[in-house]
Amino acid sequence: MADLQGETNAIVQAEFVDDGRPRYLLDLSEFDSAGKKSTLTIPIPRDARWDTILLRAALLKKGGSWSAYSIPQIMFAIVYAEHLGLDIEAGDVYMATEGRLSTTAGAKVKHAMSTGRIEGMSYEVTKGQDVTVTYKRGEKQETWTGPDLTVKVTLEVKGWDKPFVYEQRLKEWFVGTNPNWRTRPEYMLIQNTMGKACSMVAPMGVEEDEAPSLLGDK
Repeated sequence: MADLQGETNAIVQAEFVDDGRPRYLLDLSEFDSAGKKSTLTIPIPRDARWDTILLRAALLKKGGSWSAYSIPQIMFAIVYAEHLGLDIEAGDVYMATEGRLSTTAGAKVKHAMSTGRIEGMSYEVTKGQDVTVTYKRGEKQETWTGPDLTVKVTLEVKGWDKPFVYEQRLKEWFVGTNPNWRTRPEYMLIQNTMGKACSMVAPMGVEEDEAPSLLGDK
């Protein structure tokens, strides 16, 4: 039996059975209050779908933003993305820094539109007075100065008597550590506001700060 990927509490292993094809096993290790370890072994089905999921997980781990995560974690993210009709390879689903699955603003809009609930969407941008936002990059404190934009998104929702309106101000959402917010604040605020509005009308799961961590609580 050879390890495909190992970690403390989730291991994917492969063994070769009589027909010469590998069968992958998912080992889950748990510890009781006395510290005694128990392991549950679950065979991953041998079919085209799970073969594809394993291949995609291996390719995602090979490079890019998923390289730091285990095969089981990536497999879960792939299944999560599939369930929502999203494209993990295109970046619709990603792992937040604290180990929680999250979705991009564009993915939230895509999902909401696919439900058929939204019949129309528009937005308007209002520029307010200049504001200065302070943020930290590493150990260095920096500032950004620019107009305090407000984006108002209006959604025409099927079956609703009144449109749904949602607003966000740049000062409240500006993320200085992200270079896109520093160089394209209006675009980022529009995308973020659209995504938040769509997720309220057509929820696709818990938000990043509410989702359970796949890495375990520290």
